[in-house]
Amino acid sequence: MDTRHIETEKDSLYKIQRQEEIKRIYSKVNGAPVCLEHDTLYTIYTTLGLNTPLERTEYTKEKLRKLAELPIFHKDSLKISSYNNLLMVSYQGEWIQAVSEEDAILAYLPQEELAKSFQRDILRAVTHYREEHSMQKRLLRIGELVLLITAIAILFYLLNFLFRKLQEQLLKHSFFKKGVKLKNYQILNRDNMKYILGKVLTLIRLILFFIIIFVSIPFALKLFPSTQMWAERLLKLILDPLSEVGNAIVNYLPNLVIIGIIVLIARMILNLMRFFLYEIERGALKIKGFYKEFAKPTYNISRILFICFIFIVIFPYLPGSGSSAFQGVSIFLGLLISFGSSSTISNGLAGIFIIYMRAFRENDWIKVGDYIGMVIHRDSLVTRLKTINNEEITVPNSMILSCSTMNFSSIGRSIGLVITTQVKVRYDARLEEVDATLIAAAQATKGVTDKITPYIYHISLNELNATYEINAVTFEPQHMYIIKSDLIMNIYNAFRERGIELTSVEFVEIKGNTRSA
Repeated sequence: MDTRHIETEKDSLYKIQRQEEIKRIYSKVNGAPVCLEHDTLYTIYTTLGLNTPLERTEYTKEKLRKLAELPIFHKDSLKISSYNNLLMVSYQGEWIQAVSEEDAILAYLPQEELAKSFQRDILRAVTHYREEHSMQKRLLRIGELVLLITAIAILFYLLNFLFRKLQEQLLKHSFFKKGVKLKNYQILNRDNMKYILGKVLTLIRLILFFIIIFVSIPFALKLFPSTQMWAERLLKLILDPLSEVGNAIVNYLPNLVIIGIIVLIARMILNLMRFFLYEIERGALKIKGFYKEFAKPTYNISRILFICFIFIVIFPYLPGSGSSAFQGVSIFLGLLISFGSSSTISNGLAGIFIIYMRAFRENDWIKVGDYIGMVIHRDSLVTRLKTINNEEITVPNSMILSCSTMNFSSIGRSIGLVITTQVKVRYDARLEEVDATLIAAAQATKGVTDKITPYIYHISLNELNATYEINAVTFEPQHMYIIKSDLIMNIYNAFRERGIELTSVEFVEIKGNTRSA
């Protein structure tokens, strides 16, 4: 009795050790699933003889396909038989799946129960396959497909009808009848609005058609077992990106709220800055040493710097700001702007310096280099002048800053601009009479002020004449060319009336030398 007990214990210990060894060997082995048309029945993990798990499953799959396509299938013919240490799931004597002891150990089931489980799975899968591929099911699916296509066609017809009615109703609205106007300028008339409305509605309609077709295709593919896999892939192709976009939007909402708060605060500060600008421009707010014309450029500069600062603050919260691609594009754009706009930046800085230097204002007559004209426009990059001959000259601000600028108007409006011209008079005329004639001619000139008496400089004594310079003061620097022209005309007439000869060229008499023959 004791001997039998000892042998039984030895057999039990051997079985336990063998089971543990089998589990250890196959613990890291990937199983091969047994499938019938995308339906996984069970998984094989162990080898059988020289056959690997994959080879075993391939054999079973081939047998299952043949079994499912038989003209007549008898469920009672699917039986379990024993062969050596194996249990065979077979149909009419032809085995389909072998169940070994190792399979049972890894499944944590007795060998008989595992074989019955395989038998049930095979029977269920084959029965389901035959039902799904029956003629009745195929005709039913074809009918469902026809209904789906008919529904889509009806939906397209209804959408076309609704869009036509919508277009007709919108065109009756006063907005589409009058078009779009900017003050007195007609930007878009009724025909333009009708054309744009038609294009917009057509685009929306095409988008809806595309969505309907794209959503209907997976449903059509799901009707047939052989195309169900493609339907799942197509749905995954649609839903995965939408899911990623939705998750990205949800995850980005906190950053979006922060950006919104920063932008709101920045807008309030800009409105406050604009308020002070208007107050300074209309003279309600006065700051010592800060002129009215400084208000607008100061606001523009402060606004640009403030917006740059806000962008720097917001930048870390922008989507993709931490990606290497975003940073690379930012660096490239920075280098492109730096190298490509050096002259623009220099002109912009020069324009800022000129504004705060108060070198000139609009409508001032100035001289820049060889150009003389009235300032008709000034911005951060260039200054435009109009000459006396109505020629418009565009001068870069960097050129104005680099050379001397003469302003005829800045002082001319307050203490007067001196209009000067020189004449040459022969020595036979009396000095007092010449001075009186020049002063009288200047006083008779329109635009010369009577508050300041014209004065004369005696410039030089030449061989045959003396040079005089008459200086007349005007408070109308914008008319300096006309005043000087009138002054010269009055001088000419006054000297001619008094019989005083004006000379500008020294006459040299050349006599011929006569020789006697």
